[in-house]
Order: sequence, then C-alpha cells, then structure tokens
Amino acid sequence: MRTYFYLITAAMLAAMTSCGTAKYIPTEEEELTQTWAGKEYSDIVQSYGAPDRVETDGKDGSIMVYEEFANVLESQTNTRDTIFGPSVSTTVTNRDKKLYTNFFLNPEGHCYLVKTNREVPGSAMEKHTMKKLWIGMGIATGVLFLIPIILNASHEREFNSWRAEHGFH
Repeated sequence: MRTYFYLITAAMLAAMTSCGTAKYIPTEEEELTQTWAGKEYSDIVQSYGAPDRVETDGKDGSIMVYEEFANVLESQTNTRDTIFGPSVSTTVTNRDKKLYTNFFLNPEGHCYLVKTNREVPGSAMEKHTMKKLWIGMGIATGVLFLIPIILNASHEREFNSWRAEHGFH
C-alpha cells in the first residue's frame, strides 16, 4: 500500500515538473520586433497611422514615436496593528500613464527594433502560461482519477490473497 503511495507521488511530481521545461519565451518587445523587422515606414503608418513625432536615433536612422496617455487606477493597501486589532486601509489613486511604442528605422527606412511599455494582447508569454496551466491541470486531473483505480486494485489483490490464506474461495 505504501509502495503505491510513493509511486503515485513520484509520478505526480515527475508529471508536474515536466510542464516547466526551460523554453525561451520572447518578450512583448521581441515579438513586435520580429513582426515589424524589415518593414518599411509606410507599412507601419498603414497599420498604426501617422506617428506623433519622428526623432533621430543618432545613427542616421529615425524613431517613429507613438504615444498616448491612459488613465489608470492604482491601489495600495496598508495594514497596521491597533489596540483593537489590525486596521486595513486601501488608497486608490487615479493617474495618467504615458504609453509608448517606438519603431527604430535604419537609414534605408526599414524597422530593426521596437520598444514599448504597452502590454501586447495575446503575447507569447501569455499563451505559454495558459498552455502550461492547461497541461498541468490535465495531468493533475488524470492522476487524481488514477489514484482510486490503483488503490482499489491494490486492496482487491490484498483481499483475495487474505481469502486464499484463510481458506475462503
């Protein structure tokens, strides 16, 4: 019985750690750079519209700057002990945050780098995290369904061997 417990535990640990294999996941900026690398100024304008401004990159190239201000809510929770027990207060601040996306173009006008502080919807990191979550949940569910089956088979064998030892057929 104890052997089965250790085998099941080892199988669960092996299955769950196999989901966390080391795999490089590009950042959102790297994804954008891969998407836009080699594209021309006109391709970017067609997709993003005219830039808010164009600056020099210091290497005979240019930087197409897209920026906007977004209103963001930030909350901060403070806990302190009082003679009546813990006191919790939450402060919510409403502020403007500058969001930007900068396309770096070489002297020929082709994109070679993208810098941004925006979150890219459906990024590789997000997809990879969801995939790992679903795989882990599937393995855990499968193992949980197998435990009763294995334990039941073990008890049945023990019961049958006990019956045979004591003359019950």
